[in-house]
Amino acid sequence: MADPAFAARVITAAQDAGLDLLLIGQTANLTLDPQVMAAWAAPRAGGLGIVPLVSTRIAHPFHTARALSAVDYLSGGMLGWCPVAQGGPAEQVADMVRATRALWDGWDEDCLIIDKASGHYLDSSKVRASHYVGTHYRTRGPVNAMRPKQGHPLLVADADSPFAVQGVDVAIVREGQACPAATKGLRRDTLSADPAKLGEQFASGLIDGLHCDLAQPLPELAQMAQRFGALAGERLASGTLRERLGCPLPAVLAPKTAQEENA
Repeated sequence: MADPAFAARVITAAQDAGLDLLLIGQTANLTLDPQVMAAWAAPRAGGLGIVPLVSTRIAHPFHTARALSAVDYLSGGMLGWCPVAQGGPAEQVADMVRATRALWDGWDEDCLIIDKASGHYLDSSKVRASHYVGTHYRTRGPVNAMRPKQGHPLLVADADSPFAVQGVDVAIVREGQACPAATKGLRRDTLSADPAKLGEQFASGLIDGLHCDLAQPLPELAQMAQRFGALAGERLASGTLRERLGCPLPAVLAPKTAQEENA
């Protein structure tokens, strides 16, 4: 994905394969920052959800909150993020998630006014100093970036790099692996997985989708579409990633407005 020409072909192949989510980066080999690649991919994604891995080894909540907010708007609300430890403790990943969320929640959704005639840009009563003190991170808000288009980008948890927070949207889990509490569960499997068995698990509600780690994305995406395409259901043609996947912002994350906090 470091080559833009190749990356563009991968995005097109993922769209043609009917994928809902494209994870950028692998925990064992992050040669480039996936957030940078996600920013490049976002305006090209169309109806494809872009999900960069965010490693505690190289990321900080303040910069992550700013970057992901911008990329969520660039993608039209089609962004997710997958925090990973890369050798660090699981609690550090959870703490990064909590700190990043606190910064996003420093802005109400309707705080911007942008009235040229009056010279007013925003309603300052709807922006809060969302300071956070955790086990690994301490941040001082508000972050100098608008609340993301989706409120929070879709949170994806990889069971190979587990962490414990509330409000996980999508969990990626191998068969027999402990599954984090999440709105949707994806089965991590190989391209040789039995489509009939997967179909039975879909129908019974055991899983909501399939995730495959790809070594050669261009041929493997075509193979994935051919082998598992019949399992894909109806998709919304518009809306944000949350709306398309049926993952509304979890109630536990719905922020109070400044007025509610001061009531």
